[in-house]
Amino acid sequence: MNLIKLFLLGASGYLLLGLFDLAQIKQKELLGRILAVGFLVTALPYPLMLIRYKSPHPPLLGMALLIMVIASALATIYVAALEIPLSHTGAGEVYCRGSYARTRHPGFVTHLTFNVLLSFYLCNGTVAILCLLFVSCNLALVTIEDHLFFPRLFSGYDEYKETTGFLLPKRRGHR
Repeated sequence: MNLIKLFLLGASGYLLLGLFDLAQIKQKELLGRILAVGFLVTALPYPLMLIRYKSPHPPLLGMALLIMVIASALATIYVAALEIPLSHTGAGEVYCRGSYARTRHPGFVTHLTFNVLLSFYLCNGTVAILCLLFVSCNLALVTIEDHLFFPRLFSGYDEYKETTGFLLPKRRGHR
């Protein structure tokens, strides 16, 4: 698959996730379940890149980088899709424990780390551009979520914004 097709595949996943958020706001449960496929669609380009491009690194370095890529992918999956459902029971309330205690969008940080490590692992300009584009799509999504969707979806989100950093932790004692 060429660069444009891979980008359109991944970008459509981010669009589906934005629509998923809207379905939650409108309390359209069935539609939300269907649109949750966006989580899978955003991930599809990555195995395709791993199939198409091979790491040029010596075996030991390649293995170390691959382990870090896998660890960051698992961290992203946990933070973005599993942590809240496994730990939080208050529907419609802000979850502000675990990785969400320090930043409002910890999944963005793990996703960024994953993309940087994958770019280093495959050491390919096309992959680096795709990763940059996917990180940009994710940044657009979390920004829209933070400003438009989440304040409507979660009670207490505005207070959470005051005490918790957007992508990086807030320094204690500063607002």
